[in-house]
Amino acid sequence: MVNQKKLKNPFSYLVFICFFIFSCTQKVKENTQSLTKVNDINFTKLEFSEIYQSSNNISLVEWNGYIELSEYINQFNSSDFSLLIDNKKYMEKFFTELKNSIPESINKPEIYSRITVIETDFLKFESMISNFTVENLEKIKMVKKINNSFSNLNFQIDKLIEKTKITPL
Repeated sequence: MVNQKKLKNPFSYLVFICFFIFSCTQKVKENTQSLTKVNDINFTKLEFSEIYQSSNNISLVEWNGYIELSEYINQFNSSDFSLLIDNKKYMEKFFTELKNSIPESINKPEIYSRITVIETDFLKFESMISNFTVENLEKIKMVKKINNSFSNLNFQIDKLIEKTKITPL
């Protein structure tokens, strides 16, 4: 009789532990499913006014290429892609001049590389529009990518200017 009690006792512990583990894993699965539903992005409902704007307009006012780039991006956000259609040579010339006209205070590799990323996005978008029939969803994705690259440029400009203000002479 004593042996049966000893057997029941460990068995009940085992059942309890299995039940506890099962209920915990079920809760984790529910939480991850709810998180994936929250993180789904509907690109057709995105607002393109989410571009990070530089707070250092003093440095950028004299940089005409930057102002022109900003205007092009605003055109894309209003679904005007006329600048891109069969304009690869103009885009290449524009970005070469943009890179050569970076103000001396921010003429650093970080800025140059961000402009190169934007140039790559522009040229890829130009190629898509000029050579293929592109659906609106694809256009929206590319505009979002260009906005993201432009935001990164603006953020880097702010960080670079902030760093030069902090650095002791």
